[in-house]
Amino acid sequence: MYSVLKPCKTSAAFEAIPRERFTLDLDLCEDIFRKVCTIITHAGIMLIVSDQCEVSIHKDGRLILKTDSGDVAREQAGRIAGWLEGTPAIRKHRDSGSLKK
Repeated sequence: MYSVLKPCKTSAAFEAIPRERFTLDLDLCEDIFRKVCTIITHAGIMLIVSDQCEVSIHKDGRLILKTDSGDVAREQAGRIAGWLEGTPAIRKHRDSGSLKK
């Protein structure tokens, strides 16, 4: 689900970028994540959760993973993808092609 994991330029964090374009229903995401991790805040435009690290989840699917460990960031992005895969929280775009970075 996530193909690009790169360090953020301004903080000790990593950014995970979706392979395909989709939109997240953050209300449904909150319901899903409430069962598996801690919800820190739901700010409307993003959902912030805590599991192995703190993660800001954006409506466009981007994740900002607050950790200085690439391994932790990769594992956490995989866990989030697993929790969301196949749920109605993901709304794929009809013209969803791969994002190129």
